[in-house]
Amino acid sequence: MKKWLVLLLLPLVLVFTGCSSSNMSAIEEQDDGTRATYLKSNNSLLYSRLGIRDPKMTMAGDLMRAQATLENRWKFKLDFQYKVKWFNADGFEIAPEGRPWTTVVMPGRTQLNVQASAPNPTATRFEIWVQE
Repeated sequence: MKKWLVLLLLPLVLVFTGCSSSNMSAIEEQDDGTRATYLKSNNSLLYSRLGIRDPKMTMAGDLMRAQATLENRWKFKLDFQYKVKWFNADGFEIAPEGRPWTTVVMPGRTQLNVQASAPNPTATRFEIWVQE
């Protein structure tokens, strides 16, 4: 009996363990045919309740500036943290410890504009990471 119980529960444990540790990301097709990732999380439940709209990049002097709208698609409030990560043309993260996580409480079905400036002129793209 115990052997059967272990055999039945083991696949469920493996599935839930795998789901909690994988990174989720939103990939958008660009006008020029390239793909860009803007929203990432290692929490699949939080990721499923958040959306990202209208990601933009512009230059402010020689620094890149980014803006995007986070959208709480769930009907209840979400408590989470976000962090904008910047990457250079080679895909290396720039100043990984330079920016802290920002805590946010979003009521259900609301939007929040997120803005950030790159830490130096080598930045070419950004990602918004979210966590609980």
